[in-house]
Amino acid sequence: MQKILGPLIINIDGYKLTTEDIELISHPLIGGIILFENNYQSHQQVIDLIDNIRNIKNNLIISIDHEGGRVQRFKKNFTKLPSFEFISKISNPQDRDRLAMCCGFIAGYELSEIGVNLNYSPVIDILHPSSRLLKDRTFGSDKHTVIALSMSYIKGIIKAGVLPVLKHYPGHGSVDTDSHTQTCTTGISIKNLLDEDLVPFIEILKNFSLPVMTNHVLYQDIDEMICSYSKKLLNDIPGDIFKLKPIFISDDLEMHAAKHFNNKIIKCEDRVLSALRAGCQYVICTSKLVENIDEYKSSSHYFTENYLSDNLLNYTRQNHVNIKKLQFITTTGNKMNLYRENLRFIKSYKYG
Repeated sequence: MQKILGPLIINIDGYKLTTEDIELISHPLIGGIILFENNYQSHQQVIDLIDNIRNIKNNLIISIDHEGGRVQRFKKNFTKLPSFEFISKISNPQDRDRLAMCCGFIAGYELSEIGVNLNYSPVIDILHPSSRLLKDRTFGSDKHTVIALSMSYIKGIIKAGVLPVLKHYPGHGSVDTDSHTQTCTTGISIKNLLDEDLVPFIEILKNFSLPVMTNHVLYQDIDEMICSYSKKLLNDIPGDIFKLKPIFISDDLEMHAAKHFNNKIIKCEDRVLSALRAGCQYVICTSKLVENIDEYKSSSHYFTENYLSDNLLNYTRQNHVNIKKLQFITTTGNKMNLYRENLRFIKSYKYG
């Protein structure tokens, strides 16, 4: 029997579930797990870990950041995927599109084999000349190239059976600061967003129904709150530009830009409520950026103490049961031959 999922996507500490992990994941506020390098020891170990997680709630989101290039959490026994920048610089247009599709398929195939059902990829931000942050993580500065290569990648990963997430809405490419460690502000106008950064989101969502990750940038000409807490950016504007508003998943609420407002720390509960009230359906909360995490016995203890509040549970019970649910991808048939064919093509570019 499937259980109702809460909005929190959290991480766990190790290769196996502890008693504390099991108790935490069983809580109605938990809707998903995001995996990191510290959760992988071997293929069989991570398969067993995911199976044990699913034994608690069989409809949980099992997710990961697996873009390729410098952002690929699992490396051992996984194909080393090229960065999006590398793909975009292939001179032959047909090979470029094929490589994007192959990378999507290989990522999806290898993740689906271990039980992952959602990947926070592709990055569809447009790289502005002033941006030094995203660098090799984007398909470049031309919106048409970004759209074309993203579409190819998406076709590949969906064919392999994993749901991709578009990021970082409404476009992180105009910012040269890092929201992990500092406040990020841009003066870009809504007109410029609509003409440039939002175009890939608009065009791709005409063709695919996909979840979207929100960023923690402050668009000061649009709202006084960062995107993940902005009703204008997550409710009002999407109602105008999308045929159907996507499911929004916030980036990690433990990032500096999400946990500070006017130089004061926002309580964990208030961060989650701000994101949900603005229009996020799910929020990522990890212990990776918690500076005082050593004061807790485990990440599970940190989440239990800081996120599992009665106010948040009451809000979720009243509101979260009615949200649009993620539709995971089910594929059939033997895809091994296609996997081998795509792998050969990636390796021809000295990757894999």
